[in-house]
Amino acid sequence: MALINRASSGVAPVPPVSPHLMRRIGYAPPPMQPLDMAELAALGTLPLRARRLADALGIGGHTSRRKGSSIEFADYRDYQMGDDLRRVDWRLFARTDRLHIREAHEETPLRVVLLLDVSPSMAYASRKGALSKLDYARALLGALALLVRRQRDACGAGLISDDLGTWLPPSRSPARLRAIWGLLDKPAPGTETSLAHALHTVLEVAPRRCLFIVASDFYEDPTALTPVIQRLRHEHHDMLALQIADPAEVDFNFQDPGVFFDIETGSELLLDPAAAARDYRAKFSAHRTAVSSTARDYGCDALELRTDEPPLDALRACLARRNGQR
Repeated sequence: MALINRASSGVAPVPPVSPHLMRRIGYAPPPMQPLDMAELAALGTLPLRARRLADALGIGGHTSRRKGSSIEFADYRDYQMGDDLRRVDWRLFARTDRLHIREAHEETPLRVVLLLDVSPSMAYASRKGALSKLDYARALLGALALLVRRQRDACGAGLISDDLGTWLPPSRSPARLRAIWGLLDKPAPGTETSLAHALHTVLEVAPRRCLFIVASDFYEDPTALTPVIQRLRHEHHDMLALQIADPAEVDFNFQDPGVFFDIETGSELLLDPAAAARDYRAKFSAHRTAVSSTARDYGCDALELRTDEPPLDALRACLARRNGQR
């Protein structure tokens, strides 16, 4: 943050004030206004949407259970010859007359791979001016890329549909964020969905121990996903599945009979939606539940998201829980 001194003859920048100093003097920034999806849709570029989402999420750093030298206390152990004397707890020595070393949880780098489903079904938006599923996913992954960069972790990205398209391997380079935003900003459209095959291809090129964050509508047979999630976990990866749906797909509040067509295959179906609504909603809900259950059965996370609702609470709780488990 840079303050501007307008009292002088010119307009001169004042050196930035550190967050530590601001906490010491009791200053707290004004709370950010709640995220409105219409506001997000009105922001014209991916970086603006990503920054707005990232600031609203406000997720902090993560720690591992490996003992290291950070400030979060983990345990004591007896002093051994050769240990750094700066890590001795001298107050404890004064009480016990024995040398003990303070150990702490080490903040460890993480490799995050953001995967965007670019199959044709993701382009759907039921209302003019609203975010399509693809735009919602792009903004969300862009925000997560920014959060990963702020934590100085490695981040990569890929486009998936029936196979893996453009691929950026995880990197901690400062330039990686811009490269990922460029990839997400104008993604090359894919063909019909085959997420299982695409994820198998990703596993062939990804480094070890990645967190895959997959943004998709997951229009895939859940049983086809089981082998690839098993493989993913066997190879010591992790996954967060972001199931994104348009409100019309969830609520199915169409009233007038008409022709419905499949965006990916072009097939058409003459349907009375009022008569079919109950059965449709039950099957759609069952499909989403089956995808979530498939992920959770193997220790992964899954979130069901709607493009008309901010993802903040669900995603914040999920990431906070994951940080607590590291």
